[in-house]
Amino acid sequence: MVDTETLPKGTQPEGATSEQDASRKVREMFTRIAPRYDLLNHLLSGQMDKRWRARAARELRPILERADARVLDLCCGTGDLAFSLARGAKANIIGADFSHTMLVRARAKAVAEANGSAPVPFFEADALRLPFADGSFDLVTTAFGFRNLANYEAGLPT
Repeated sequence: MVDTETLPKGTQPEGATSEQDASRKVREMFTRIAPRYDLLNHLLSGQMDKRWRARAARELRPILERADARVLDLCCGTGDLAFSLARGAKANIIGADFSHTMLVRARAKAVAEANGSAPVPFFEADALRLPFADGSFDLVTTAFGFRNLANYEAGLPT
């Protein structure tokens, strides 16, 4: 039996015995579902996911309109929130996710989304161990990814 009091607070997939094990199980899940991820989001939300992202971009427009702003879409998956944020934005927007398979899809979509401008760059990085210095971003967003972190506290960038 796993003593859940000693585990960091975060997602706890069935059978996970440690934070590393929980992260591994989540990464494996996203590797499996990546080909169907966008379709599942649209179907399970009744297409509301598209409206949520558009609304987020509208609400964040004052930051996104700043040419000096740096924005990180954390746990970006296939990039849909990053693309919504980038539409008409002057800010430098990047996406980061720890699932290589999801990022392959995001990078393929980035070319089509760019419409002649530079595509949104995507980096493979674990939200619990980001390769960016504290204070590197003016805004950090996440659509659905936070719920999948093995350690919620460690996944809150400063």
